[in-house]
Amino acid sequence: MAILIPRLRFLVAIMICARSVDAKLGKRSTVQILENKIVRTTNQGTSYATVNFRDLIRGGAIESVDVDEEQYKISLSPLAFASIFAFLGGWTHALCNQKFDVYTAMVSGHFINMSVLLARKEWRQALWRISIIGSYFSGVVSGRVIELRCISNPNEVNGKEPYTSDNQHFKIIAALVVVLFSMAEKLPIFGIHMLTFGYGLIYPSVSAALGGTITHLLTGHTTNIARLVGANQTHHIGMKTSLCVLVSVLMGALFGTIAMGILGEEFPYFATLGFFYASMLILL
Repeated sequence: MAILIPRLRFLVAIMICARSVDAKLGKRSTVQILENKIVRTTNQGTSYATVNFRDLIRGGAIESVDVDEEQYKISLSPLAFASIFAFLGGWTHALCNQKFDVYTAMVSGHFINMSVLLARKEWRQALWRISIIGSYFSGVVSGRVIELRCISNPNEVNGKEPYTSDNQHFKIIAALVVVLFSMAEKLPIFGIHMLTFGYGLIYPSVSAALGGTITHLLTGHTTNIARLVGANQTHHIGMKTSLCVLVSVLMGALFGTIAMGILGEEFPYFATLGFFYASMLILL
């Protein structure tokens, strides 16, 4: 039974991909899986496609495997948007690390620190870490709720991923980001939580618009590049995307550190970042 479950999941995934392709082409088909070969019989004949499924790499590439109708209408190049948001993410990481000695656009470290603090019975510090995680979680939930409220056709929620009307939810999120980041400058006591909530609004929504590409975290992109190099697939689209994100984050962190050294601690960095984030969200 344990052996059959992965195979069943594999067959279901292939059937979904085939249905997506046929929906795009307006065909009816039956599909057979023979080793690494997909045999599809349609009303227009029989076609064969050989695929090495081990070469399908999850993450990294902006183009997803699903070729169904696009969910979002992006005004500029997706790779350009990914690079810009990665640059802002690198700037954010450098700034928060220097000002607060914490990261506000990621929660992995907060979970680990929370566990350590709980083991040491340092309840107050553990609670503070939990509050940061909760702020990020609340931001992600709020962003998704806003997105669903802006759906063009509510009936499409069931059955497939809904699409939004002119990306209206990004405009609402942009306005919230400007307010949150500006307030973080004025209310330093709650600044970290406001920023964390804001990044919860921004990055998951941007990632969804870019086909699942995460633009501010580097572990997945580093892994993706290494696997592609190991497989001698340096021309894979995922390599280009991951390299752009990786370099952009590094450049953003470098720029943010140099800017802080030149402009000093009193400059309204987060209000400035909020303006740039909002501008890019409106353009999505």
